[in-house]
Amino acid sequence: AKQIVLSGGGGTDMRIGIEAALKQHPKPGIVIVLTDGYTPWPKKKEGKYELVVGLIGGDSYTKKRIPSWAHTVEIS
Repeated sequence: AKQIVLSGGGGTDMRIGIEAALKQHPKPGIVIVLTDGYTPWPKKKEGKYELVVGLIGGDSYTKKRIPSWAHTVEIS
């Protein structure tokens, strides 16, 4: 794990991945995303699933933007 270098440059739209996950059959009961938080989020929860956001190095700006219905785990 120490050999993995995480880097980002913006541009990831988590809504697309969440929507793709929810189109699977059977539908998932939980969707987990890892992000720095600089992404658009779904405006509302569609369907019966739990969204877990692994927030990597988030700040007060990104923490406020995560939907209130999502479960957030801060990763430092």
